[in-house]
Amino acid sequence: MIVKTKQVVVLEEGTYNATVSSVTPKPNEAKPTKIVFGFKVEGYDKEVLKDNPLSFAAGSPLRSDTETILGRSFTTDEANEGIDLNTLVGKACQITVFHKAGSGGRPKPAVSMVMPAA
Repeated sequence: MIVKTKQVVVLEEGTYNATVSSVTPKPNEAKPTKIVFGFKVEGYDKEVLKDNPLSFAAGSPLRSDTETILGRSFTTDEANEGIDLNTLVGKACQITVFHKAGSGGRPKPAVSMVMPAA
């Protein structure tokens, strides 16, 4: 049997055009404490993730990212009524990717910033 190292392709740090590919409550949908956005970058097979604390208050990362993806600010009434975050799936944006330590100390791409689509 021949055993060899698996080649792992890691997305380089930088800014990319992306599409929202998933919105996942963590640890579960019944009692979420954070929302994880998944982004798809063309030519990269894996989702790149961004965790946001579950707060939709003005200025919070979750609200800021949601407004950026939608391309507009929420009114107070809209924010109080809430939004179905699943409506963001398929929306275009730009993301800035950085590397954080993954398992075994290997670099793992993550999203540091969400910006409007180019």
